[in-house]
Amino acid sequence: MREVYIIGAHQSVHGNRKDADLRKLIAEAGNPAIADAGIDRHDIQALYMGNYNANQFNNQNTLAALAASSLGIPEAATLRFEAACASGGVAFRNAMIAVAAGVYDTVMVMGIEKMNIGLDQADADSQMNWAKSGVDYTYESGVGMNGATMFAMFAHRHMYEYGTTREMLAISASKNKYHGSLNPYAYKQREVPVDKIIKSPLIASPFSTQEVSLVTDGSAAVILTTKDRAKALGKKNAVKVLGSGHGGGSFSVAFRDSHVRMRATVEAANEAFKMAGIKRSDISVVECHDCFSFTELMNIEDLGFVEKGKGGWFAADGHTRLGGKLPVNTSGGLCAKGHPIGATGVGQIVEMTWQLQDKADKRQVKDAKFALTHVLGGPGSISTVHILGRGDI
Repeated sequence: MREVYIIGAHQSVHGNRKDADLRKLIAEAGNPAIADAGIDRHDIQALYMGNYNANQFNNQNTLAALAASSLGIPEAATLRFEAACASGGVAFRNAMIAVAAGVYDTVMVMGIEKMNIGLDQADADSQMNWAKSGVDYTYESGVGMNGATMFAMFAHRHMYEYGTTREMLAISASKNKYHGSLNPYAYKQREVPVDKIIKSPLIASPFSTQEVSLVTDGSAAVILTTKDRAKALGKKNAVKVLGSGHGGGSFSVAFRDSHVRMRATVEAANEAFKMAGIKRSDISVVECHDCFSFTELMNIEDLGFVEKGKGGWFAADGHTRLGGKLPVNTSGGLCAKGHPIGATGVGQIVEMTWQLQDKADKRQVKDAKFALTHVLGGPGSISTVHILGRGDI
């Protein structure tokens, strides 16, 4: 298998982008990523797209082909990946495999979602049902369970089993609001203190309005190529893809063996670390799936960075904040940067690429050498983990 490098990365500003349709979002991430790579766009042989639900929110299927044509590379082979919130991560993994296997030399990976649409385009009930369609609609989401209620149950169980407190959840959320305040691409760029987070209106106990991922429009893109190609381009700051993992777990929440542990995350992380050949302690910075404040705490446990049940204490001690032992979600995460579902996994790769290239400005982690990204899809039944490192070109 060939070594795979990231030579270009960019993303759009995230938010309620009333000024941007799908084509504008494609251009905002895709064209700067190509420019960053320093290649002729026609060198891109394939475009792999992560997208959750453009077919309903935007009346648009075949989105990868639309993106390729919009970027002036209609001859590129195209493929769209849908895995709910893990869509972008799955697209990246498959593009990495294609380059490593010699199928292609240069591939663009893009993620995109345009979720803010008017009630004149679709009524509120329809929009809610579309958003919930990544969970078992017949037996769970269709009868009342949604992301907030599901993860709220997980949080309460974790609190019961391990003593995790309401304040620990709010500390994690406040930390991400702070990181988001430093990110010019984030939806919400302001700090929110812990007490305000706790006092904000409840969405689903224990989560307040300040602890949930945001309905977001956004896009992200990276360019993958071989070591030889990166070297020929003089890309001394190219980022190496060291490891990749893809794990699965029960699609049914009711039939899980645990509600405080995501099997998919554990399996994906183990696979990625085995491929990368490094230890958890080698990781400098992490972007992980914080669809709710509690989710980040569970994820850093499942990823193997802290003992199960200790995630809340780790965050409360300031270790996940910039300057801490393991900065987590320097972008602001899903609860501050935003969660354009199909773009999230690719956006994490962009953030970690910038960290490893010392391009993260005010949120830069000093001497970052290895980085990890993690996403969860559906009811936590799909996970991808990627480990990146500074290139050796």
